[in-house]
Amino acid sequence: MISLKKKDNADKHDLTDKDFYQQACEYFYYHAEQRTTMINYFIAVFGAGIALYGNVIGTNPIAGLLISAFLLAISILFCSIDLRNKFDVKHSQSVISQIEHDYGVDLLKNKDSEYVYGVFSNEDSTFKYYGREHRKEDCGEEYKKLRKLYLKIKKLEKHKANKSHIKKLENQLELDAKAYLSDDKTISYNEFMNSLKERSIRSLSKSIKLMYYLCMGASIGGMLWAACEAGFFIFVIKLFVKCFG
Repeated sequence: MISLKKKDNADKHDLTDKDFYQQACEYFYYHAEQRTTMINYFIAVFGAGIALYGNVIGTNPIAGLLISAFLLAISILFCSIDLRNKFDVKHSQSVISQIEHDYGVDLLKNKDSEYVYGVFSNEDSTFKYYGREHRKEDCGEEYKKLRKLYLKIKKLEKHKANKSHIKKLENQLELDAKAYLSDDKTISYNEFMNSLKERSIRSLSKSIKLMYYLCMGASIGGMLWAACEAGFFIFVIKLFVKCFG
């Protein structure tokens, strides 16, 4: 088992720690890739099912009904698996964050890492790559306020609001951002402003969940359509009239 010195005495470039850091990163990437792969498989299988459903619904509604039921089942299954994968990603991210905090290292700083890490992290942006261990404990809330102001400016620009008001908010954002970075030299002002542009991870997580729910809804709709094509509801109505009419 590899032992590490605490960050007060640690050499950030100590090669003896390389394997330990690598294991932590691989632990994260394994779960992040696993989640990505499962999502890709689901999209491929569901897309193939939809194509097959479109081919048979006109000629064989019973087959369409069975295909819809299958698509509903795999939607529920993959959604459950995704929730588990999301938990594993969150846990592995916590491991990396703890190592970064305890030993004063930045494990995920190259472009490929930022892409994967950013997509599945629980942060609102990739800002945590830069000098995270030098921040105050409440930096998360401060950063969220800055990002909220940034999004407000973009929303006003989209709706062509008063330019002087937008300029005033931009100046406020610049001053607040520079004040926020005043005690940290590990990230430039431009890098910080670019981090504000990153897509909200919470929105992405909600989009993934929404995708599964929409697929479930589409499957149920397909089942109802196939049942109508097969005359199932007409049969039920006739049976009801015969029994209670």
